[in-house]
Amino acid sequence: MGRIVTVAERKAREAARRAEAAGRVMERLRGYAASHGGRFVVFGSAARGEMRYSSDIDIWADFSREREFDAVHFSEEACAKEDLPCDVLFCGTPSAAFMDMIKDDTVELA
Repeated sequence: MGRIVTVAERKAREAARRAEAAGRVMERLRGYAASHGGRFVVFGSAARGEMRYSSDIDIWADFSREREFDAVHFSEEACAKEDLPCDVLFCGTPSAAFMDMIKDDTVELA
């Protein structure tokens, strides 16, 4: 009979899986931004390297209007491939106050 896995162990494993998935998503976003003339900004727990078992990845897509939809779609698909929930904001969505609040808690992918 196998060893019983505790809830704490399952949560730790899921947090580690999500952190690794976030790293892979961020690399894909960086490549997309470099080849499509825009940038993604990741903020929150993924940017701090503090993913929890229930964390999503917060992404701000900063692309021209004509490329915005494709960039958001790409980021959502990249997250879906990793089974990683995401929250994607569009260019211009964040207020100046919000951007000021997260300015020390971001990773820019361009």
